[in-house]
Amino acid sequence: MNYLKAILRKDNSAKIHELKKLIEIGEKLNKDTRPDIKKLEVLEKRNHKTSKNSSKKQTNTINYKYSIKSVYTQDDSIIVNFNTKISKNYIKFFELKRDNLHKDVFDIKGNFKDAQPTVLKINNIKKITIGQFKPKVLRIVLANEKNLNTSYTIKEKQLIINIRNLNNKRKVIAKKTVTNKNSNNYIDKNNKIRTINTKDNSIVIEFNKNFTKKDLSYSTYKNNGNYDDVFDLKGKFKYTKPIKLSIDGIKKITVSSKDKNTTRIRISNRKDLKVYYILNKRKLTIKISGISKNSKKVTTSTLPYSNFKSKTIVIDAGHGANDPGAVGPNKRYEKVVTLKIAKYLYSILKQRGHKVYLTRSTDTFIKVGKRTDLALKKNADVFISIHANSVPKKDAAKVSGIETYYLSPAKTARAKRVAAKENRSDIRKMSNSNTEAFLSSLNSPKLRYSRLLSIDVQREMLAEVRTKHKVKDKGSRPGPFWVLLDAPQASILVEVGYISHPIESRRLYTSSYQKLLARGMANGIDAYFEFKARFD
Repeated sequence: MNYLKAILRKDNSAKIHELKKLIEIGEKLNKDTRPDIKKLEVLEKRNHKTSKNSSKKQTNTINYKYSIKSVYTQDDSIIVNFNTKISKNYIKFFELKRDNLHKDVFDIKGNFKDAQPTVLKINNIKKITIGQFKPKVLRIVLANEKNLNTSYTIKEKQLIINIRNLNNKRKVIAKKTVTNKNSNNYIDKNNKIRTINTKDNSIVIEFNKNFTKKDLSYSTYKNNGNYDDVFDLKGKFKYTKPIKLSIDGIKKITVSSKDKNTTRIRISNRKDLKVYYILNKRKLTIKISGISKNSKKVTTSTLPYSNFKSKTIVIDAGHGANDPGAVGPNKRYEKVVTLKIAKYLYSILKQRGHKVYLTRSTDTFIKVGKRTDLALKKNADVFISIHANSVPKKDAAKVSGIETYYLSPAKTARAKRVAAKENRSDIRKMSNSNTEAFLSSLNSPKLRYSRLLSIDVQREMLAEVRTKHKVKDKGSRPGPFWVLLDAPQASILVEVGYISHPIESRRLYTSSYQKLLARGMANGIDAYFEFKARFD
């Protein structure tokens, strides 16, 4: 009777319980219980499957819900904390420009239950919005009139979005609390960093525990006319507030706590210094060269070569505005790289005493035919056009390196391909025979000088970047580039690397690498002028 009630209620657990009783009674009475045993087996299998499926659903919903723990701002950064470890695959970044606003968009894999009420604000950023763009994608958008310099780092369960060029005044106010000049009195025996001192032209940091390269992050960039070299050290230091560091000839050295577990050392100077470091287990030495204590000595000692004469140089940053040029992984644009390198090159050559002009100093587009107008107007001694190369996706991971072109008919298939890519934005068309005739009619000394310049720039650029990176030499090559046709004197086009290559494109987007390229180009230009001066 109870078994029939369980059937009517569709209660599987009760059915199983009552069937077990019936089988037990039947066996005592020596009756055939085999049909009941089969029914029991079927019911138990069904019950096991349904319980397994329901437990799977529960675990899936638990894993999916609230994978993002918290989102907040700290100084000039946005911190996103996760409940699990994350990787680069969790973040997609791209840029937009709408209604005169530059937008940096971060799509983050995860679900944040407090996305709607959360409000994010950072000084000097017009608007920061946060919202659950898709069920499994959290979107953070930074909107500003000025294009922001954003980057991000991942630390296990944490994403840190950094904004570099805000120049917020909070940090300046904090520095007023610095009072003591003698750093040697400050010894922290409890935390990871023991002491921070200066010695000669170096900053010496000692640790209470072993310190590795993984615990160190180094970046360099230009901010409001100053060159900043920033070292982020993993570890606390108790005396970041009272400590003050100084080295003669350097504008400012500051020590601060970037966050609870990171100590930041910033070296700021008007002149671009050579900064490098040596790490030995429990000691980090930051060495600084190129310091000049007397401004009068700088003008004579920094002359690139003897009998130096100021020259006129026009620098052309390729592409711009609606013409992004080549696009690399993670939406890295050629137009961004070329402009930043052009600005660094402008600063270096200007410091050396040359008259320097940029065809564009902002994200604007100039027709290829008009890029040399400035060079003609200024009667430039050198015209240098900066570009980044690319190949189709199937070859992207294989092809990398630096190459420099001078105006001449293309002699290889690669030179023709590169020229076709860079000539795309120009409307002029010319047959091969007409091109050959035009080039042959050009002033032969101009072609000869352009080739010499390309060789010097290629050589010096490689010498500079190879001090820190392995880079392929793609050589100095002839090519029919429209942008070089109307340029006076020597003119070259530099392909600073392949933005399509996964490693090289990431490197091209760093200010430290951009500076190396610019310094190498400047050295090559001066080497060309020095050689030419012997015969003029």
